[in-house]
This record gives sequence, C-alpha cells and structure tokens, in this order.
Amino acid sequence: MLYLTLYLTQKGLSPYYAGLALGAWGVGRIVGAFVGGSIADRLGYRITMVVSMMATAVFIVGLVAAANQRNPWLVVVTSLVAASVGGIWRPPAQAMLTELTPPERLVMVTAVWRLSFNAGMFAAPVLGALLSRYSWDLLFWVEAGSSAIFGLFILIGIPRDPHPTPPVVTTSTGTSEPAGKGTGYLRVLADGTFVLFLVALLVNAIVYVQAPAVLALHLHDIGHPTEVFGAVASLNALMVIILEIPVTKAMQRFQARTAIAIGMALTGIGLSFYSLPLGLVGLVLATIVWTMGEVTASPSMMAYPGLAAPPAMRGRYIAAATVANQAGYSIGPVVGTAVWAGLGGHVFWICGVLSVVAIAAVLAGTRTLRNFHDTTPASDDTDSVTPAPSA
Repeated sequence: MLYLTLYLTQKGLSPYYAGLALGAWGVGRIVGAFVGGSIADRLGYRITMVVSMMATAVFIVGLVAAANQRNPWLVVVTSLVAASVGGIWRPPAQAMLTELTPPERLVMVTAVWRLSFNAGMFAAPVLGALLSRYSWDLLFWVEAGSSAIFGLFILIGIPRDPHPTPPVVTTSTGTSEPAGKGTGYLRVLADGTFVLFLVALLVNAIVYVQAPAVLALHLHDIGHPTEVFGAVASLNALMVIILEIPVTKAMQRFQARTAIAIGMALTGIGLSFYSLPLGLVGLVLATIVWTMGEVTASPSMMAYPGLAAPPAMRGRYIAAATVANQAGYSIGPVVGTAVWAGLGGHVFWICGVLSVVAIAAVLAGTRTLRNFHDTTPASDDTDSVTPAPSA
C-alpha cells in the first residue's frame, strides 16, 4: 500500500498512527496468506479468490470512511482487516496456476506472472500520483474498484476449479475424510525438508529487503544525493522487467535448487559490494549483480512450493512459503536499520554471510523434480490422496 501513510497524514492523522496502520497492513498480509492457504484447500481456489477480492473492496471503502472520520484506531483495525482479506487470494491463485500448468513449464509461467506484477508495480506509483492530484479518496476508491473488478473477472472468467470435487485422504486405518481435515499446517511443518526451504526463504527475504530498506540511508550517509538511490531503484525495476523472462528461459533447464542457489549467491555478492567504497560505476555494477540474483532465483522460488506439495495441501504449502517471505520482509527492515545504525555499511557484508546460510538451507531443503513427491511425508503410502468419488 504505497501511499497509505501519506494519505492518512493528509487526512489529519499523526505520523505515528499512519505508521501503525502501515505496520498493521504488513501483519494483515501475513495473516491473509496463512488463512488463504487453509481456506483454499477446504473450499476450492476459485471461491476463495472471489471472496477475498470482494471483501477487499468492501474494507478498502471502510478504510476511506475511517480516515475521513479521523478515527486513528478504527483506521488501524480496518487496515489490518483489509490487508488480511486482501492477502487471502494469493495462495489459491498460485495453487491454481500450478494445477493448470505442466510441471516442466511452471517456472516460465511463474516468471510471466511475476512480469505482470512488476509491470503493474512500475506503473502504479505514477498512476497513484496522478489520482492523488484530484483526490486522495479517489486513489483508494480506484483501489477498491479494481479489487471488485478482479473478483468479478475470476467469477466470470474462471468457470470452475481445475478439480471441482475436493480430494479425500485415505488414512492408514482405511477410512476416508476430506483433504482439509487432519492435514493442517502441522503436517506442513512435519515435512522437515520443506521446513529447511522455508528457512531459506526467510533468510533470503531478510537479505533482499536491505536494498530498499537500508541502501537509501547508506548512500545518503556516504554523500550521494537522493537521485542516486532513485537511479539504482529504477535500474533494478527496469532490469527485472526486461531480463526475467530470458533469464528464466535459460535457467529452467536446471533443477530448482540450482537456480535458487545461484540467485541467492548473486544477491548476497551484489549487496556485499555496497559495503565497499564504491563510486557511481561500482554502485551500478553492484545493483546489476544482485538484480541478476533476483531474476535468477525468484521464479523457481515461487514455483517450487506448489510442485513440492501433495495436491490436497497445495494451498497450505504455498501459504507457508508466502508467510516465510512476508515475515522476512517485515523483520528485515527493523533488523537492518538497527544494524546499520551501529555498524554502518558493514550491514551489507553481513548480508553476504546470511546468503551463505540461505544457500545451505535451500540446497538441503529443495528436492529434485523427479522424486520429491515420493519423499513428502504428507503423500506417503499410509496417507495417500485420491480423488473423491463423484456423486
């Protein structure tokens, strides 16, 4: 929610409450992903996405109303709820994408999906600025309307789930039960190998987020004008949009663990360069290196949880990965700015060390595509997943 704090301060709220609302929004995204994975596995992907988008539209309208009433705590609570319901849609969307795409093409399709997001993120700040010139409320009304339109598009454009009848689990006692029953997040955590993958995602997110969280402070501290950080951020965004598809095309011949590990290594190396006394050329080279890490690793990181999951728990596996990422993005700025305040630019070589930890975890926690369904605890011989009998 790019303009949330500015919108709320324009409405007369203090920066403290505006920041609190933004923090609540971040927490809500994590809660939404967690809830979305569970609901999607129980009720189906399509209905979960539709309800999420329609509810998001309603609560964003509620956020506008709360802001106009200048009720700070109502704004904070509404931000939390709006972000929570808005975050529900992502796990079922990724799960549906996984089921509709041949496994050997999923990494490339995921890269195209990311391209659409990145293109939207590239255009959104400009569109938001233009709308805010007319009315700050209009900006959020458009946000609510776009959520409702997206929900209607899903309702009309996706007539049914890929598997409209939920699968059932045949337990070791020979009884059958709905797939959602007894297959909660504890079953995800019982998959020790996948938990290592989640650790890798968490650590990598903490590393990655130092670029937007700390780099601006660091560049200003060593004497660079604000425009330098703006140029670095624009270079990153432009490279992601232009290069992610061709890089993914080249990398999809490798196993997911290889692509992810290479990407994490490049991210750590590139960020570590910022700890050196670099001129403008050095800053550009460092940015190119860690951006190449982002485009190399991200599509495989997003695609892997859906491929690694037993079909009956795909939403939960994807949600667990989303929560790990979002937690890293939330923890990273707090830890990074605190370390930077004490150690300055040395925070970036610490990023390099943490990247080694993430690489070790991902190499240990990512199975090869040809055999991981045989070793996932939730899909072994005693708890097999089969389609439900038709009525």
